Amino acid sequence: MVETYLRIDEDNDYVFKSMPCPFLGTDNYCCIYEDRPKACREYPHTDRKKFYQLYSLSIKNSTTCPAVLEILERLRKEF
Repeated sequence: MVETYLRIDEDNDYVFKSMPCPFLGTDNYCCIYEDRPKACREYPHTDRKKFYQLYSLSIKNSTTCPAVLEILERLRKEF
């Protein structure tokens, strides 16, 4: 199953071969929601105590997730 849907990116992380997620239905709901991977359950990873450790990932996520973009913009204004 891994070979069907995933590839290893430049950071040596598994990522989907295609976007949007191949498990996203035409109704925009996840068709494997109950069994979704940990990364999906934690997405967009903005609730971690050491959020700064995921800065690069957050920058990437901000291009596809409006919530991450909003969080980063608010942080930028505070600092």
